[in-house]
Amino acid sequence: MKISKESLDELRHKTHLKKIKTMTNLTEDSRWINRFDEAAEPFRRAGMHGSQSTGTRAGGRLPFCLLQWRRGKLPTRDEIPSVNELVSYDGWDLGIITAPIDKPASLPHLRTIVDLFDIPSAFVAERLQSVTHSFGIRKLKDGSEIVWIHFLAILPELPFDQGSRWVKSGLVLKSSPTPTSSGQPTPEPSRQVTLICFQPLPGLWLAINRLFKSDCWEDVLKDPYLLINASLEAWYELIDESAWKLLDLSRQAERRTFEYSAQLGINGSERIIIDYNGIHNLAKDAIHMVESLDAVLRSVECALRCHSEKEKDDFVIWTATHNALQCRKEMFHSTRLRMVSVEQRLKNVINLAFNLGTLRDSQTMRQDSYVMKTLAVLAIIFLPTSTICSIFGTQFFTTIASPNPTSGDITTLFVVNKKFWLLWIILIPVTVTLLGGWVVWIRRSQLKVKLPTSWVKDVEKAKSA
Repeated sequence: MKISKESLDELRHKTHLKKIKTMTNLTEDSRWINRFDEAAEPFRRAGMHGSQSTGTRAGGRLPFCLLQWRRGKLPTRDEIPSVNELVSYDGWDLGIITAPIDKPASLPHLRTIVDLFDIPSAFVAERLQSVTHSFGIRKLKDGSEIVWIHFLAILPELPFDQGSRWVKSGLVLKSSPTPTSSGQPTPEPSRQVTLICFQPLPGLWLAINRLFKSDCWEDVLKDPYLLINASLEAWYELIDESAWKLLDLSRQAERRTFEYSAQLGINGSERIIIDYNGIHNLAKDAIHMVESLDAVLRSVECALRCHSEKEKDDFVIWTATHNALQCRKEMFHSTRLRMVSVEQRLKNVINLAFNLGTLRDSQTMRQDSYVMKTLAVLAIIFLPTSTICSIFGTQFFTTIASPNPTSGDITTLFVVNKKFWLLWIILIPVTVTLLGGWVVWIRRSQLKVKLPTSWVKDVEKAKSA
């Protein structure tokens, strides 16, 4: 029996969907969403999620915002007070949902969003594990494709004792074929695109507003990766601004350290105050910044790889999107090179700062050694005298009481011993000998220190010859 081409294609499609369903079941792990629910339960019970139910966020804005685009209609924007009300909204061609960060304390009803938009459990697991980099893509049994990304970066803050600020964000992009009345998917690009932004950045809000006012929003239906490029652009602006701020702070620390070095060369007695804690905090932030850039670069590379494997519904739009992603990758590389340079410069500043401290301490010890040397010379000069006097025990100066026979008064006479010259005959040679021996010993010690240096110079001269 011969099978028609249409029947064969339908059979292949069903087999493909069956494989996708099997793989989806194998890759899903419900334990993570259960752990998320357990962590969020105290916040739900205590009512700390007020903004997710009926309350508002800071600034009077409701926690959820839904922007919808439909063919033949004007775009709409709705602020939604609770997760449960999202269920009543549907039927858009392009929808963008903004939500709080996907953490138990901020979004305890995340399970509702997960079930509503078929978000993979890996997305929930990544937030619970506080990953630095993540990019995932999943095919669903109905032909939908879900792409998710988690972002993480550090922003340096002043003063340093308050610590740095960590910025987290995430997005889920779902592209689903639009079913016809018969239930069969229509050919591309007839699809429904939904972007869920968790803790969207200010730059992404600007991109969404531009799209809201634009007439070219249907290009997103032809290539949903345009939304990923907009998210990466907003993330790049944030990281690049922080990188420049960190560079300026590092440049200030570098200049102050060089000024201290010059002052120490001019006046060695001047006190030097170096902010070691601040410099080390800058170096720590630079390391974290490089890590964040490496993570987002991995995400961009994954996005480029997945985008290159997509079907090109509109080659012009696909090429423009791919080139934009490639350009974003190079921009992230540029910022990373700058941060690597900052990291190396901070290492140089730290080494210089410690060397300046060591040099200052050595100068202080040298001054103390001058004092000790003076005391040692004085001890060498006067020690022989006291030693010889104690050895001989001779009183070279005596007083004699002589009575006056006429008046009867007693006169005291100061008498110098006739052998007083023996003291100087012994004292002077001994003192000179000790001083001479000390000078010879000092010079021999200095010569021993210089000998290895001279030997190294001779070896270098021999090698160069």
